[in-house]
This record gives sequence, structure tokens and C-alpha cells, in this order.
Amino acid sequence: MQENRRYERRRESLQMSIKPDTGDTKTFTTRDVSDGGIFLFAMASVQLPVGTEVIITPAQPAAGTSPSVIKGRVVRVSPQGMGIEFLK
Repeated sequence: MQENRRYERRRESLQMSIKPDTGDTKTFTTRDVSDGGIFLFAMASVQLPVGTEVIITPAQPAAGTSPSVIKGRVVRVSPQGMGIEFLK
């Protein structure tokens, strides 16, 4: 099966903090990362609904730096986790 992706994905295991518009910040581990978004490992009980907008920051930013803040939106969920698209 051929995939038509806009961005190349890279397997990376990073700890990311995700804060939805309403709700508490939770930390997840990435499965993969691309220029267009990330996929996070997440059990169904903590997954956010498709369409939820979130703020994404590194769980542990590098010492002496301000954490990068990225806006995103949940675009898919699966038994393994959820895909978040970066918003411009």
C-alpha cells in the first residue's frame, strides 16, 4: 500500500506536554515526528477527541532555553495513540 504523505516521518521518542483548550496538561511520548505533526502513544482513556486544539511543548526543555510552543490539532486517533497536526 502506497502512502501519499506531505512530510517524511522520523521515528523519535520524545517527551511532549500537551495542553488542550480545556483540561489539564499531560505528558506523552512521541512515536514519530514530521514537519507537519507528531504521533503520540496514548491509551484510549487519555486520548483527546479529533478536532481538539492543543498547545505542544517539550516536557523537559533544554537548560537555559525557553520552551518552544507549537499549536496543533488532533486529526486522528487509533488504539496506539493520536496524531496531531501542527497549525501554522
